[in-house]
Amino acid sequence: MSILPETNNSLNDDFAIFEIKNNNVEEGIECFTHWLSVKDGNCDEDSRRNMQLTLTTFEKEKNKILLHDNLNNLDIEVSFTDGVPFCTFCHIDDCAHTGFAICVKLSLLG
Repeated sequence: MSILPETNNSLNDDFAIFEIKNNNVEEGIECFTHWLSVKDGNCDEDSRRNMQLTLTTFEKEKNKILLHDNLNNLDIEVSFTDGVPFCTFCHIDDCAHTGFAICVKLSLLG
């Protein structure tokens, strides 16, 4: 969900500062889209600083993805068993971290 940056009173940027509030898959997909756009060079410096989740490592052979949650300053592992993601931080399969990891896996295995 988007919220306004403290230094800006309008939503003139597609990627305003956002915060994971409901911790669901959809928010993870939003985080991935933001991360991918920054990675591709389509965002300014403020957008780079305001990324919630970033990809640290993708271990294809082990079916594991290591993410960094910038808001909580934590490294979080998402593992896939029979195609189903599981977040070792949230201990569930449908949080924002798993949503981000699903997008990473689909994007990199494409």
